[in-house]
Amino acid sequence: MSEHLTIGALAQRTGLTPNVLRTWENRFGFPAGRRTTSGHRRFTEADVTLVGEVLAARGRGVPLSLAIESVLQRQQHARGDSVHATLVREFPDLRTQRLGRAVLVAASHAIEDECLARAERSVVLGTFQEGHRFSGSERRWGELARTATWSAVLADFDETLPADPTARPARCQLAEDSPLRREWTVVTLSPTFAAVLAAWEVPASGGRTSYESVMTTRRAPALAAARVIVGAARSAGATPPPDVDEALATDVAPETALADADRMWVRVLAQAEARRLST
Repeated sequence: MSEHLTIGALAQRTGLTPNVLRTWENRFGFPAGRRTTSGHRRFTEADVTLVGEVLAARGRGVPLSLAIESVLQRQQHARGDSVHATLVREFPDLRTQRLGRAVLVAASHAIEDECLARAERSVVLGTFQEGHRFSGSERRWGELARTATWSAVLADFDETLPADPTARPARCQLAEDSPLRREWTVVTLSPTFAAVLAAWEVPASGGRTSYESVMTTRRAPALAAARVIVGAARSAGATPPPDVDEALATDVAPETALADADRMWVRVLAQAEARRLST
């Protein structure tokens, strides 16, 4: 396969015309390709794939500008990305805390309960490390998926509960080398509410398992986390509906209201206290 395609060859491979591709480049900076020393634009097989993804999104009804932006974002958040690392890198003001499983379960349930209570058409995503850890939450996530725009969970599934990217929620198999296999994540995005919990399992050194964790109701970190997870879900064969592409491509939705954020943090405390009293 050639790694030095002319714009004419790219047009032929994708079923477009050179003029359409030049219009896209002028308006959106896509496909970018690279310039040779003589000033000619050259493209690669990766550009063929990206243009194909844009055309597929357009076929699902996504507007061109959002389709291109979504594809470029997925390119940035490749399959090997970590949600936790992305948040720490892109939002250094987020404070990390070393937390145990009990607190993370309480926080996860609080986010999920707030999502259910609001009854909005949300995007709800989670990573569970291993399939058996999702099994205990399957009924809860089935209820979340029932009213969500789209919901997906990622884990190392097995024959007991196999991966199924067409299920509700979509069950997506994590690649063997995916850093998400060490991460616990819950993300929800709706028109008026956003929240993310992202925790990285610290290698055990003889004590109780702990996680380096971040939690926030700010929309920008929730969007960044969702883009990583949706990218991994697509790599595992899931096909989110066009509404998901639109939700992930826009940064203009309002921030979570302070009253809503306060209510969710109260839910976290109530959940944590209930778990403490039950042990």
